[in-house]
Amino acid sequence: MAKLTAKERKVLLDIVHKIRTYKLMQADGYKRLIKRAMEESTKQLLTEIGANEFSDAESWLQRIEQLADGDRRSGRFSFLNQKVGVMMIVLGTRGFFEWAIIAEDETVEELAIHAANIGDLTTSEEWTRVASDERLHIERIKKEVLGMEGWEMGGGGGVRDVIFGANDGLVSILALVAGVYGAITESHPILIAGIAGAVAGAISMGAGSYLSAKSEKEITEKESDRKGIKRKGTPEEAEEKLVRFYQVKGFKRGDAEAVAARVALQVESRESYTIGEEVGLSSEESWPPTKAALFTGLSFAVVSIIPILPFTFLEVNPAVITAAIASIGCLFVVGASKAIFSRKSWVRSGIEMMTIGALASVATYAIGLIIPI
Repeated sequence: MAKLTAKERKVLLDIVHKIRTYKLMQADGYKRLIKRAMEESTKQLLTEIGANEFSDAESWLQRIEQLADGDRRSGRFSFLNQKVGVMMIVLGTRGFFEWAIIAEDETVEELAIHAANIGDLTTSEEWTRVASDERLHIERIKKEVLGMEGWEMGGGGGVRDVIFGANDGLVSILALVAGVYGAITESHPILIAGIAGAVAGAISMGAGSYLSAKSEKEITEKESDRKGIKRKGTPEEAEEKLVRFYQVKGFKRGDAEAVAARVALQVESRESYTIGEEVGLSSEESWPPTKAALFTGLSFAVVSIIPILPFTFLEVNPAVITAAIASIGCLFVVGASKAIFSRKSWVRSGIEMMTIGALASVATYAIGLIIPI
């Protein structure tokens, strides 16, 4: 550790802090899953996995102390820990764990890159081994807990729908209000146009999100069938299919049932049990189209009130100024909140979304001036 430069130590410390944080968040997530697990064996397995994550986090804490002379920065996790419950609701159980594991995976990749660039060869090799060991651990968690390969992981459907709906609701209705204001400087027509646009937009966004999610689900199911992946059914249904299959082959009903029962028993004994099937982490979990429609349409409708509301109690000019400031401010908040899940700069994300909304409003206002009613 002593052979690190000040810059190398600073970058390394930040990376190690992030890895430990993601491990603690996962450990907290497993604790929450234990409450919903029905089988005692599943609870024990989740407890073991959670304990292992916490133990790993403690080993990373030791590395932090070695790098930072005892500085734990304990406040960082206490803040993120408060988000675990909220993120599990918004992202869904599986989505949260995908988010956390992918975040850890990306951070370990940062560690590997940084380790390779450390000037001291011995220290570089030491941290490279640490990164390699951690990669193996992450791959095991992906397969054994989530039951998926790394490339299959997506997650975050709820966040996508909420952000998409909120962003479109703010930008489109603010732009609509600005365009009408450019042509008509009266509150009532602007209010009517805003309400009509909000209702139409919420319905359109919800319907579009529903059809998109439904189409994605149908394509996934069709692809699964093409690859020979069976959709889940009850054991009785599966056994009945086997019975019919052997009857077609010439077996009598009684003989077919006996053979089917034996085959079903052998298949069941070979199937690997994963905890994901019980607690909502199975690879077949998908974002329901109705839920996607509700999230998108509702978020559009709620935020569209912001650029409309000032016209209900203010004169037209103060209402426009209030609507513009409130809407652009909310766009910044929506963009910044997205960074919680995307793990990007919250300032940059907020400014990006705010700028898009402002430019759209200026463009429609200019059109309203050019083509007055």
